[in-house]
Parts: sequence; structure tokens; C-alpha cells
Amino acid sequence: MKKMHQLLILLLIIFGCKPTVELNGDTGIDKFSFEKEETIGLVYTFTISPESAPNTFIIQNKDSLPKGTDVSRLKAKFSTINTLVKVKVNGVIQTSNVTINDFTKPVLYEAFAEDGTVKKYKVVVSVAKQPLRADKYVIINQTTFTETEIKTIVAKYGEQSNKRVAVGLGIIISVLNSAPATFLASLNNQLALAKKYDIPILVKFDTEYYWDYRPDLWNWWDPTIGGYNPDNKNNVEWYDWNSDAAIKICWLNWGKQMRKRPAPNLMSPAYINAWKVELTKGAQALKTWYDELPENKKFLLAGVVVGWESSIGANLFYIPNGNSYLTQPEANDPAIKRNMDMLPSRGVQATGYAAVKTAGIATSGTLTEQMLTEVVRRNLENLSKTVFDLGFSRNQIIVHGGGWAVGETLYSASINAYSCPGWSFYSDAADPTKDLTAMAALAKSDAPYWAAIEWLLQGTDKTQSDWTNALNKSIANKSRLVCIYNWGQINSNLAALEAIKSINK
Repeated sequence: MKKMHQLLILLLIIFGCKPTVELNGDTGIDKFSFEKEETIGLVYTFTISPESAPNTFIIQNKDSLPKGTDVSRLKAKFSTINTLVKVKVNGVIQTSNVTINDFTKPVLYEAFAEDGTVKKYKVVVSVAKQPLRADKYVIINQTTFTETEIKTIVAKYGEQSNKRVAVGLGIIISVLNSAPATFLASLNNQLALAKKYDIPILVKFDTEYYWDYRPDLWNWWDPTIGGYNPDNKNNVEWYDWNSDAAIKICWLNWGKQMRKRPAPNLMSPAYINAWKVELTKGAQALKTWYDELPENKKFLLAGVVVGWESSIGANLFYIPNGNSYLTQPEANDPAIKRNMDMLPSRGVQATGYAAVKTAGIATSGTLTEQMLTEVVRRNLENLSKTVFDLGFSRNQIIVHGGGWAVGETLYSASINAYSCPGWSFYSDAADPTKDLTAMAALAKSDAPYWAAIEWLLQGTDKTQSDWTNALNKSIANKSRLVCIYNWGQINSNLAALEAIKSINK
């Protein structure tokens, strides 16, 4: 009996002293969005704001979904402040990115803590009542497009009205490479086709690379061909501080090495006057076309681009004794290897002396990276202001600046008060923000937008998902467009074509 009494006491001690388990009382939804919905296409992030009543909140999208978006069967992506929180709608447990709800009317989400504490969230999904105008663009680049090519693109991507991210054409007009009547006819033809097929167009005006039509500017050495004038030494680049070092030839390597006319002295008054006259003709034709578009078609102008990886001695480069090759067959030209990280020469013969001297920056001494950057900055600002003064807004004008080496100052030459900056992205095409030098330059700009103005995701192993992710990152935040170089490289790339289609919504 005594043993039974002791056992009873022991059991009472064991069970009577069991500690009370405290249940977690923390609850709440901290993120809410719709992501990669077929009916939406883009990622729409929602804000969470407290309401007047305790533990009540409203979740609402800052940017309205496009007019006509079907929100009757959407899967919300959300996260809670801890894994113990259970989220319910009308008593039904919700699973992020899985559970379907009808958002045509506000939906009440309830977040329950482990101890039963609840917070209520009214989700309001706003859909635009008016048609959208594109505020982002995926541009497919080529010098110009035939009507057949445009028909193929339109058949692939369809009507571009009411698309938040529109697919468009990127063309290049070299204003010093042909008679004005010729380049204007080409430009007007492309503009007419863009309007006919309702497809946006991005127009790049080249003033730096192609100027074969203007020997009156560059021919300082050959009396047997047109335009000869010894004073033209002042319109081309030099490899030293005086005009005896004027160049007759330079090289360009865009996929293959090729000879080019001598690089222009970007600060030459005669050269500047020449491109201003012709650029004005082209930009005025574009402005007339734009002004005549009805309001609901204004989105067809994706932008005006000036500069083309603008730089000195980088794309148009010169080698020691380069002039001696002019009288030899091109087959005798050496295979030129550059070092883009070696500044300012890029591993070949440095040029830029003519522009630096003409600009009054220096007349002797060591040519520096900073000197060349200042010349390019002035050139791009002058180009931008010329277009701006013709009536284009800052957010329509994009500079295509150069930049290759980590930390080089040239990236900053793209920043001015008349345009939005843009750079080329190849090695960082998967995520342009990984180009830290470009992003550092961008941080100095107060422009409303920037652009991945020359871009290509390289590699035959890239999947549709790779392309989609890269394109989305390249038009994220304040990037207004991504311009893919070139149509000829992607028109048979199914992964690329389908990725473009997936975000063209």
C-alpha cells in the first residue's frame, strides 16, 4: 500500500509539473505579387499599407494591369513573416503561387498565427480602364528592314498596341555616308513601313563610323580622287601632337577585321558642321513623321539614338606605320590584336591627339584616358543637344556610349542633360547591372531612363528561360529598352524568339 502511495505521488509530480507550451503569436504577409502569369506576362509588385482598424491592411498594385487583363483566375505569390503563419481565403488554406482566386473584386486574405492571432489583408487588383502605351521596348536591330522581314516579325509578335513591353525595329542611318536624298529616302521608307505595320521603331543616327561619301572632309593626301584638300588633315585623327601625324586609314573589327576611312577628329569644326547639317535633316524628317502620328500611335517612336559606342581609338583603331598599308592589298594587313584594358592606346597606336588639341584640352605631353573621355563627352552632348533642340524630349533621346575596361572613365561620357545614357552589354547581357562601371556612371545621371542599347545574350546553349530572364533583367527598373544585335543572329534562334514573345505583353 505504501508503494502504491509513493507511485501515485510520483505520477502527480510528473504530470502536474509539465510546463505550459507557448504558441507563437507573430503573423503577417510581408510580400505579395503576381509573377509570370500567362494573362499578365510581367511581374507586378503590390504595396502593403495599414488600414485604420487594428490588424487590417490593404494590398494594392502601384501600376495598373493592362486594359482587358483577365484577373478572374490568378495565382498570387506571397510570403509570410514566418513559416508558422497560415493564410486563408474564405476559410481555404492558400499556397503561394499555386492557389487560384478571382480578383475581379477585392479578396480578403487572413493570416493566422500559431496561437490564432489574425491579421486581415484586403487585396485590390487595379486594371487599367484605358489602353496602355508601351513604356518598355525589346528592339530587334538591323541596318534597315525589308517589308518581307517586317511582315515576318509582325506575324510572329502580332499587334503592338496595348502592350506594356512592345517589340520594335532598330535601324541605323549613317548621315555622312550617302547623299542626303539617299539616306532620307531610306529613313522615310522605314518610317512608312513602321506606321503601316504598327510596329515601333528606334532610329540610330551614325555620324562617326561611315563617312565614305564625304572625301571633302577626310581626303588630305590623294589629288586623284574627289574632295582633296591638304587642310583636311585637321578633320581626321592624329597619332601625335601635330598634323604630320594625320592618319589615312584605320581599322574596325566588328566580327571581322576591315579597313575604314580615317577616324574623324570629333572636335573639328568642319566635321561638326557637316554632321549637324545632315543630322538635322534626318532628325527633322523623323520629327515630322512623329508629329503626324495620332496620339494613340505615338508609341511607334521607341527613341532616337546618337553615338555608337562612341570612343576614340577603340572601335576605329590605328597601328604603328598604319598609313603605309593604304597602298598595299588589304590581304597584307596584319591581324591586329588589341588589349581593351590598356588605356588609352588599347594596345595599338594611340590616337586622339587631334581632337584633344582642337578642343584646347592639351597641346603636348602625355595623352591620357581622361582627355579622350572629355572629348567623347563633348561630342555626345553636342549630338544630344542638336536632336533635343529640334523638339525631341530627353526621354526620347538615347546616347550610345563606349566602355570596355573595368573602371574606365569613358562610361561617364554618356551622361548629359539632353539624353538618357546607354551602353553595350555582351558579357553582362544576362544581367546588365553586373557591369559595375556602367552602373557607377549611371548613378551620376539624373536621366529618367537608361538603355541596354546594344545587347546580345551569347552562347548556343542558352535556353528560352535564360533568354527570358536576361531580357527581363535588361528592361528592369529604369531601363527603357533593350536593343538586340542583330536580327540576323536571332531570327532562327527559337529560344530567343519565344523569350521575346513571352515578355511582349
